[in-house]
Amino acid sequence: MSMMFRMAYVSTASKLFDSDELRLLLKQARENNNRDGITGMLLYKNGQFMQVLEGSAEAVTATFSRISRDPRHRKVKVLLNGAVQERRFSSWSMAFRDLSLPDHQEVPGFSEFLNTPLTGKEFDGDPEQCENLLLLFKKNLR
Repeated sequence: MSMMFRMAYVSTASKLFDSDELRLLLKQARENNNRDGITGMLLYKNGQFMQVLEGSAEAVTATFSRISRDPRHRKVKVLLNGAVQERRFSSWSMAFRDLSLPDHQEVPGFSEFLNTPLTGKEFDGDPEQCENLLLLFKKNLR
């Protein structure tokens, strides 16, 4: 059995996504992730993505490689990666939140930090904080 692996990254969309494009992206991600045994969460805000992927090291690495080559993404920056004991997002082939929507400002824990671009620089001092941000939205999806 292969070891469980987790990777989180940020990227910039090559163009702003409308809701139909986001739905299509999410549909594709869920289909691929179901096939490959990947779970995780995707956040999107004003052309910025943050995503965590969980699964076997081989599956996560292959998925991330595919994402890195996808022309819809640029400025891809890995925030954290490595072996983990268990999945944090085991219920979802890909949970999703569009933080551009006004109602997300009502989510407990929302901060002005989320109004800044997610370039990855904000996590340079403590990359694990990106996982805390993703987990905040996980709690509020139930």
